[in-house]
Amino acid sequence: MLKVGNLEAKAGEHVFGYLETAASRSGLRPDVPVHLFAGAEDGPTLLVQGAIHGGEVIGSIAILNFIGNLDPKTMKGNVIAVPVVNRAGFELGDRGSRVDNKDISRLFPGKKDGSVSDQIAYVYYNEVIKQSNVMIDFHAGARTAYERYVLFGAEKDPDNLTDMEKKRRKLVVAFGLDQAAFFPPGTFGANKSKTAIEDAGAVQITLEFGGGTGWFKNGDDNVRDAERGIWNVMKAMGMVEGEMESDGPLCTVYNAGVVIWKPDVDGLFIRERKFRDELKTGDVYGKLVDPYTGELLAEMRTPKDGIVIPSGQEWPTVGATSIGILGTIDRVDDRRTMDLTLTFD
Repeated sequence: MLKVGNLEAKAGEHVFGYLETAASRSGLRPDVPVHLFAGAEDGPTLLVQGAIHGGEVIGSIAILNFIGNLDPKTMKGNVIAVPVVNRAGFELGDRGSRVDNKDISRLFPGKKDGSVSDQIAYVYYNEVIKQSNVMIDFHAGARTAYERYVLFGAEKDPDNLTDMEKKRRKLVVAFGLDQAAFFPPGTFGANKSKTAIEDAGAVQITLEFGGGTGWFKNGDDNVRDAERGIWNVMKAMGMVEGEMESDGPLCTVYNAGVVIWKPDVDGLFIRERKFRDELKTGDVYGKLVDPYTGELLAEMRTPKDGIVIPSGQEWPTVGATSIGILGTIDRVDDRRTMDLTLTFD
């Protein structure tokens, strides 16, 4: 039996309901919609979640398609599918939540007596994440950029991998995309949520899928490949049978350690480099212009050599933010020679 909050699914069942989390002062209840699939046989538990950042929706659509195609009677183990984690942000198109101006994805393990987002993170962490062996977390470029890669945490010692890191390497490749990336420690500060998720025993990969103008050109393809990746992970976990499908035999893994930051001037951001362009130190990545006169306000140049990984910001860019990310190739993994099977006690 699979149990999350007050929801229960017996072997071979699909159950849908809402995980009760918290209430705002006005009575708003952003409870989390949860689908439970309890397999006909015992096995590991997979969590697939979307829209923890409310405006990032390709994963949500893929999860709904996946739900429509999954029969619990034909699988081993359990699936917890959450198309939208951050309902308040989703319904208003916000990354975080206007209820308390917090980002749920940064709050794990949460606080039982904190603000609404803290409480959501606390209940979700204890009821959902702690039950999961593998966690697929779907993100996107939202309105700012076109994205298409697997993002995962940097390894402590690549020459001496932990058991979790070995599993994660397999998941990164098994998902099926032709590129993946990691940020070196400290690139964007400490990530306490990542540590909390690892402490819960969940092997996490994050998908950056679609967004920006790419949604209009590549939306259908990204939704299809996002769902394809979920099925690939289930096959790697031994939950369903079948051959994995992918972009091709190779997965290029980037060390995404070159960040281009916006200067202390606001304006209309115009990106002049595109996905997979190779830049040298000092090359112009983008510029800021006065949105009314066209006057050049600033050029943003890369501090180091690197290859453009999809990134960007809203065109009227305001405040301190990163506007570009470059990577160097760390390794190229070959699906034809890797053992992509995962086992769990």
